[in-house]
Amino acid sequence: MNVPVAERFDGARWNATGPLAHRPSGGAAANGKLDAVLPLSARDVWAVGSWNDAAAFQDRSLAEHFDGRRWQEVPLPAEAADRSAYPSALAGTGPDDLWTVGVTAQDRIGAPRPLAYHWNGRAWSSVATTEPGGDALLSGAAADGDGRVWAVGVVYDAWGEGRPLVERWDGAAWRIVPTPHTAGRGESLESVAVLGPDDVWAVGGSSTPDGTNSPLTLHWDGRTWTEVAAPAVHADLHGVTAYGEHGLIAVGEQQGVATPAFTMRWDGAAWHAEPAATDAAGQGASLFGVAAVPHPLPGTPTAWAVGSTLPQFQPTWRPIVQGYGGVPVR
Repeated sequence: MNVPVAERFDGARWNATGPLAHRPSGGAAANGKLDAVLPLSARDVWAVGSWNDAAAFQDRSLAEHFDGRRWQEVPLPAEAADRSAYPSALAGTGPDDLWTVGVTAQDRIGAPRPLAYHWNGRAWSSVATTEPGGDALLSGAAADGDGRVWAVGVVYDAWGEGRPLVERWDGAAWRIVPTPHTAGRGESLESVAVLGPDDVWAVGGSSTPDGTNSPLTLHWDGRTWTEVAAPAVHADLHGVTAYGEHGLIAVGEQQGVATPAFTMRWDGAAWHAEPAATDAAGQGASLFGVAAVPHPLPGTPTAWAVGSTLPQFQPTWRPIVQGYGGVPVR
């Protein structure tokens, strides 16, 4: 049974902070998992994920809040009894304006649809997204600092081909923003980062019918989304973060290598592959998320990437944390 895990870096080491597992009614075992975290301050941290409602054969949404001392579960909106809910990303501008996005699905896997929940400082509420015209989900979110939020994911056509999905909260409603798509390729977005109102990046993966993957990076210039060339490697991207004044770091996993972990950096003009750690501690790793540290302690990394050895299917699976200390954050 899964139980939530959250660790905090104190400048010298990582320490477990012990979030509580959800305890279902009826005496079922406590369980849960966390898929995204958003620290607003050292005493105001949110995490979201899901817990297994075994009695109903569904998964339910889970949100927890850390006040600097302990984690406490906070109720999220209830979906229909036959629909599971999976919040997978967090974004917000302050303690009374947070969003989590993800997917709901009938009986865990059927008819996936995007979800969006909003926190107003007192309670979470469900907010309708724009209907994308097919099965769809949202995987990443980021706020632009002006009360607006970007959410990215994938929508599938009638033949099962994925194409990028981008929705934007404009202060009143969620609206789909058109994105480029290469016909004949399966494309999806998993993470988004905001450098400015006219400088937004989304990353994910693009695959050919034979299953060959390549990184997908899209850029918003204030008017349109365009695809930007990425390094020619067989890889998917799962996370991206602003890094410095005009830079980005993206992380993911490669295909067909012993240690799949893959990272690349945008220097303001082009994407460049950056070697991930391949020592014994990083062996077999894949990376799923990344965050820059605005004011790192002297001698500590300027960005952290997290992941696991799970995709290698080599028990026992291990969590992976890698620090990046390359070009300094400015």
